[in-house]
Amino acid sequence: MKIWKSLLVLLIFILLAGGGFWIYKTYFSARNVNSLELISQDAIFVFETYQGAETWNSLVNDPVWEIFQSLPAFDKISNQLVTLDSLTGTSGQVASLVQGEQLTISLHSTGIETFELLYTLNLSPLKTNGIIEDIKTKIPAGSRFQNRTYSEQEVLEFYNENNDRLWSIAILGDLVAFSSSSFLVEQAIRFYMNESQEDFSDLISKTPADKNLPGRLLLSGKGLASMLKGVAGNRENQSIAGLEVMNSGLALDLNFEEGKLVFKGPVFYPDQNNFTPSIRANLTAIESLISNRTLSLTQINLESIYETQKLENRAFPFRSTLEGEIQRKLTDKGFFDGFSGELYLLNLESSGGFDNNLALLARTEDAGQPLTLLKEFQTDEGGENSDYYQDYEILFFAEEDFPAHLFNGKFPGFGQTFITSVNDILIFTNSQQAMKLILDDFTSNNTWRNSKNAPEAKSELTSSAGFTRLYLIDKIWNNWTKITNPSWSSFLQRYSSSFRSFPWLSLKVNDLPGGTEATLTIPYKGDFKAEAKPMEAISLQPNNSVTLDQTLIYGPVSVTNYQDNTEDILVQDASNVMHLFNGVGEEVYSYPLDGPIVSDIFQVDYYKNGKLQILLSTRDKVYGIDRLGNLLPRYPFDLGNELINSLNLVDYSNTKEYRYFISTEGGDLFLLDKTGQQLDGWDPLPTGENTTGSASHYRIPGKGDYMVALGEKGSLFIYNRRGEKQAGTPIKLGESILSKGVVWRDPRSRSFQFITITTNGEIIKTNFDGEITYRNQLIKNDRDSEFMLVTDQKSEDFLFVSRQFNEVSVLDKNENQLMNLRVASEELKYQYFDFGGERQIFALTDLTQEFSYLYDMKGNLLTTMPLESSNSVQISYQPSQGQYLIRTISGNRLTEFLLAD
Repeated sequence: MKIWKSLLVLLIFILLAGGGFWIYKTYFSARNVNSLELISQDAIFVFETYQGAETWNSLVNDPVWEIFQSLPAFDKISNQLVTLDSLTGTSGQVASLVQGEQLTISLHSTGIETFELLYTLNLSPLKTNGIIEDIKTKIPAGSRFQNRTYSEQEVLEFYNENNDRLWSIAILGDLVAFSSSSFLVEQAIRFYMNESQEDFSDLISKTPADKNLPGRLLLSGKGLASMLKGVAGNRENQSIAGLEVMNSGLALDLNFEEGKLVFKGPVFYPDQNNFTPSIRANLTAIESLISNRTLSLTQINLESIYETQKLENRAFPFRSTLEGEIQRKLTDKGFFDGFSGELYLLNLESSGGFDNNLALLARTEDAGQPLTLLKEFQTDEGGENSDYYQDYEILFFAEEDFPAHLFNGKFPGFGQTFITSVNDILIFTNSQQAMKLILDDFTSNNTWRNSKNAPEAKSELTSSAGFTRLYLIDKIWNNWTKITNPSWSSFLQRYSSSFRSFPWLSLKVNDLPGGTEATLTIPYKGDFKAEAKPMEAISLQPNNSVTLDQTLIYGPVSVTNYQDNTEDILVQDASNVMHLFNGVGEEVYSYPLDGPIVSDIFQVDYYKNGKLQILLSTRDKVYGIDRLGNLLPRYPFDLGNELINSLNLVDYSNTKEYRYFISTEGGDLFLLDKTGQQLDGWDPLPTGENTTGSASHYRIPGKGDYMVALGEKGSLFIYNRRGEKQAGTPIKLGESILSKGVVWRDPRSRSFQFITITTNGEIIKTNFDGEITYRNQLIKNDRDSEFMLVTDQKSEDFLFVSRQFNEVSVLDKNENQLMNLRVASEELKYQYFDFGGERQIFALTDLTQEFSYLYDMKGNLLTTMPLESSNSVQISYQPSQGQYLIRTISGNRLTEFLLAD
């Protein structure tokens, strides 16, 4: 009995002692608060450290500090800390205050486009005793502190001598929160008062920091979405939506390594995904398709395609009808059975006027099965839509976000999809330009596997990582400045040299025995200088020169040497002899023609054996000549009494069953086979007017094949392959057109349109239903004004040229002025070259003085002196060498120049 009484007394004592301690902690003692409990999960980043002073000293003594302090935010932090240190009256007081205590610096969105920092610091009574009062006595004259309350918590506001509020400060439990934004301090108070709110501590599972390390960087999906919303021009895109619903976080410990900052730590992800890399990964095969014109890359490299499908974008708006069709016609039939777990999304540089070129690479054991199912799906959904490029059949799917519907919401951004395969790797692209870029670079070995110009960052791509996201900052920078909103775009451009001193940024995720780990690597250039040198024109010296006996009247034109894939150069002299030279200036052959060349130069594989022959025409005849200088059988042939105005080459399905689309000076259209025989329905077709530019064939995805001719009297003629007139033909565009036209896909309407400009300066766009969709009159100052549409070398992009008096204005496709040039000559030729990315050149040739001027897209001359040239220049780009080849003719001389990229 005595034992039970003793236990009862002990229990009452424990309850009284425990209750007393609870009352003391609640009402008389400061609450112990983890700083992360006061920080919202949508913070853009949080840096947490217990070694604040040492970490700061390590940072400012590291070469990377030269880059950081050139940025306003870091310079502001530095100045604020120095000021605060001086206010304490004792040098080093702030360092002593923060060392060994929990310090966080977090960045938050405080407006549509604005961000501010929130600081929190654990208060040690021994260190902070009297420090506020000490600071109050040392603030500059005219400055002041002012008290207010928010949710019953005291907030101390600091104003400078100009009555500008600089700081808001609140003591919350055993820590202090302060910021130049009162909103952030009030947000911290709300989290302090309401502990049920989801904070950063909840996101990272309350995993404590290692107090002996320099610190750790905390990131969240919601925070990255918040940042992108603040800087992006389009705040409603799928990438932001996907991040907003991603309840995930990273806690990455900072390490200072030579030439780079490395953050490494655990991943907190709600789904049970296995990031173990594929043991069957074939990175070599993938790298053979990663173009050197890649700006950023996302790698998913998991054990199987079914593991990758567990990575779902929950924000993606699936269309149930398309999702159901894919399930029934592809997935249920084993579409994914041959896939490995390797998926690579490439963001490619701009090409053909398109800025957002995407390519998705998916490795399979055998691409035949999925391609067969895709063709069946394509046929069931509305007929066969395919095209050919470099002997590759390319399937077309008009359904928006087709890859995202295939891969569980991943890889949005495909307004339409083009699909082919190379070495059992399926290639999905969102534009024809992107597909051509991938295939061109694969053919020319301009890839990460085979080129010496592959970026150093390729070392970050390994088969041992389950997930990698890699940004080549220097390459992608100009794209970022375009997609950000105006205020942030100007900021990024202003501090371009600082940001671009970080060559790349990579994030890797992998499964290890201890859990899922992420590694963020940020290398930097140790020789950073804040001011970049302005672009200067350079003086070009001839790299090679060939002198002939006769004056040159045609060329130079580059053609492919099928034997070694180098470039040959074709010219014609005043005696109408055509000459072909190889890449080192040696003559391959010469052949006398019956007159001047009037067409472009084409190459055909007449015998279907991989050997290429040259196709061209004079006014009277069509010539086919092989590399030995011999005529093809039954060549040359003529059109009777008809005089040829233009010749174009057509190969509908890449079968090498060529068609020659010819317009004559009498306005007739012929369609011949490669033996010169006239085809049914084209006997010939009269238009009643001469064509401007070449009559052309266009394959419009989702609609079919069209044969198109533009007449000088302003009529547009559209036929099908059988020569039958299509909707509205002829379509009257204007009174007179001397400029060529171009077919271009408008990325906004996603429709293909024929675009031209009249001699009076009216821009006209027509769809392939025979409807004029757009008219706009450019400014015309006098009746002698000249207007032209100038396409690039591949007819994928275009510019408008307006010549008034002695000025030439160049406008982009959106009619925005790019440059204004002073030119006094009467006879000018205009050319536009687009080699992707920022590699665009506008060439203006003065035929009177025989000079060619080369400009970038801002109107800056690329060379100090014009190049001697009596005709259009020929420019090629060698990506493996990082240089341009420029060829000109002048008098009897063919000259080659080299210009570094």
